[in-house]
Amino acid sequence: MTVSESRSVPGRRLGARAASRLRTLGWAALAVVCGLGWIALSRVPAPPAPASPAAFAPHLLVEKVDVVTTDRAGRVHRRLRADELRRAHPGAKSELVRPDLTVFPATGPGWRFTAERGEVSPDRENVYLPGAVRGRRDAARPLEIESRDVRVMLSRGYGESSEPSAVRGTGLEVRGTGMRIWLEEDRVELLAETRTFFRAH
Repeated sequence: MTVSESRSVPGRRLGARAASRLRTLGWAALAVVCGLGWIALSRVPAPPAPASPAAFAPHLLVEKVDVVTTDRAGRVHRRLRADELRRAHPGAKSELVRPDLTVFPATGPGWRFTAERGEVSPDRENVYLPGAVRGRRDAARPLEIESRDVRVMLSRGYGESSEPSAVRGTGLEVRGTGMRIWLEEDRVELLAETRTFFRAH
């Protein structure tokens, strides 16, 4: 007697159905993943648009500035000129291009300061001149100064710098570090490391 083993045909049909179901479930899972990915991408905020040039425009821009300030008696107290004045927003400091500041004391000639740049405080009582600064007082004995980073406190009639400075008068030149200026007087003081050089008239 010969016994032969044969494979069941119904079993083959069951395997085909299972494979079809697996393929269907796989495509459904892939569709769900893609859908979730699309939703996640749609919720990512878009990068901000580049600011327009107008967003950086200053609140105030004035060219050829010439401002004269008087005291309560109507006397001219100071004069500020500049090629350009910029202010970022109301209440901010003012930035100057090539400022030219003259302070007139109650008696005697005034002090004049020039620089490439400058800043004026919001209350207009303090002027900062960064970088190289030149000053001059045309009195009977003229005085000239060269310094850097000078602060002028107009309400106090006073100026100062902590940088190397030079003062030139008739027949002499004094150099040192740190400087004080009393704007109502014919007076300049160098604070440290002073050296005096005599010059021919």
